[in-house]
Amino acid sequence: MKRKINLNEVTAKEPIKVKTQIQSSQVDLPKEEVSKSSPFNLEIEVRRKPVGYDVKGKVTGEVELTCSKCNKKFTHKVEQPFHYELMPTSEIGGGQIKKGDLDIKFSDETVMDLAEVVNEQVLLNLPVKPVCSKECEESTISFSVGEEEQVKEKTEKEVDPRWAKLKELQNKLSEKE
Repeated sequence: MKRKINLNEVTAKEPIKVKTQIQSSQVDLPKEEVSKSSPFNLEIEVRRKPVGYDVKGKVTGEVELTCSKCNKKFTHKVEQPFHYELMPTSEIGGGQIKKGDLDIKFSDETVMDLAEVVNEQVLLNLPVKPVCSKECEESTISFSVGEEEQVKEKTEKEVDPRWAKLKELQNKLSEKE
């Protein structure tokens, strides 16, 4: 299993193509978001350009996430094609960022770590608010009029003892008005 690509070996006529599997232990995903993950399959092609490299490929695998609505763990499939330019840091220009600039990565490294490529692509494509199912995505928390009053009464009755004095003061002020 190849883990690194030496960029000095890449030519315009002879790109380097790699199909490999990166173990989940080699990928540094945030544990508070990803409970566990399968090994990731990576297909990557690196081609030299007059300045820099053209990098394209695909990452596939699975991660276990927690639903942001019901808090249930579920499996999320990762099937992410990617394409970007790898440029030397000397090419960083000043000024405004243009639309095409978002597909450029800057680095002066001569070795590309494939585990870092997988890690970056999985992180970029994790859902911001993961949901386990279509039903959970469409569900909303709603109260009927009666339930809303019950919730209001319950919260008014249950005063945290640390705030009791403040609640007494608030009640006295309300009575004076």
